[in-house]
Amino acid sequence: MKVIKYINKSDPGSAIAEFLIFTLPFFTAFLILITAIQNRSMAISESKNLARQSVRAFVSSPNEELARVRAYQVVEIYKSKQSRTARSLREIELDLTCSSYPCFTPGNLVTATIKVGNDQVAVASEYVDLWR
Repeated sequence: MKVIKYINKSDPGSAIAEFLIFTLPFFTAFLILITAIQNRSMAISESKNLARQSVRAFVSSPNEELARVRAYQVVEIYKSKQSRTARSLREIELDLTCSSYPCFTPGNLVTATIKVGNDQVAVASEYVDLWR
């Protein structure tokens, strides 16, 4: 009988201890995972946007001499807004290719490839205006 009374005796501190021991580490790992996924998706979104903006700056240029300068200027402006550590950790490279040369021919497909770091690549394509 004494054993049953001892087992039935309530312990108000055990619920807090169980929460701290079992649940808190799970939520901490879950929070770290969600943060890592969010950071990765934002980096992908930013690189795709940078590729789109670069190719748009290229095809909307008034002449071919300014086209490459404007496309690379978009990347440089983006880099200038980053911190030093972000610039050193994530190198950004822009590569512009055309389906035919000269690039600024009306109806020509221009593709901008942005490589961020070692593992992330974003590609955007746009046509040069047909009425140039």
